[in-house]
Amino acid sequence: MMLALLALVVVPPQIPGVVAGKGPAARWVDFHADLDRPALTAVIGTLGKLKEGKRERLPDGKLGGSTASASVSGTQYFKTVAMAPIDVQKTLLGAPADKPSLQFEVQIARLPDGKERRQLTTGSGTPVAEGALAMFVFDPAAKGKSAQLIALVPFDSAQFDGGKAEASFADAMADVVAVNVYLKSLETALAAVDAAKGDDAVAKARAELKARLDKRPEMKRTDDDQLLSTHAGPLEARAKKRLDG
Repeated sequence: MMLALLALVVVPPQIPGVVAGKGPAARWVDFHADLDRPALTAVIGTLGKLKEGKRERLPDGKLGGSTASASVSGTQYFKTVAMAPIDVQKTLLGAPADKPSLQFEVQIARLPDGKERRQLTTGSGTPVAEGALAMFVFDPAAKGKSAQLIALVPFDSAQFDGGKAEASFADAMADVVAVNVYLKSLETALAAVDAAKGDDAVAKARAELKARLDKRPEMKRTDDDQLLSTHAGPLEARAKKRLDG
């Protein structure tokens, strides 16, 4: 699920949301616990036309999310359930899908000038807009129903240098997926070692754990190497301790 820490900044009314910081940490999302879902899918694509349900007026709200937010006097807030298809450009995890339809809850902020800004009500309050390029992580539902959105990382050209920002974003998201998959594989292998009974079972579990460590993913972007070390380092240390013990 999308996790973040709470911070508050004051920003001008014309800025609907603020992303604090730059680099891998600013676009990291941890969904490795959701990899127990057998059909979990991650794609890069653009969000299609939103279809909204009945709006519910909120007593208050904020623009932005838990990494950075703003309060604009005179803004009205609502929430509703929205659905939208994804025009998939690249599948990073799971089976390729043909325009999957997502369902998620959004907050709608109606600014004093009448303009509206939409963002997710969960996690860091990621902005949502038709046509926006992003990585979407979702759990496909039964045929004819909307999929459950797990995580969303929007494309921000300011996060990348050079003239191939979208290609760099795709590589960065591939690295995020690879780190999540690696985290899950280490956790699973460590649990198997801890649960193993008998010499043969322990030896087999330890061999599998070593194999997982030996398959440490290589990042597509060098600036994501620290991302891998930061999130996988504690599990790798535990794994090496189990193998040395």
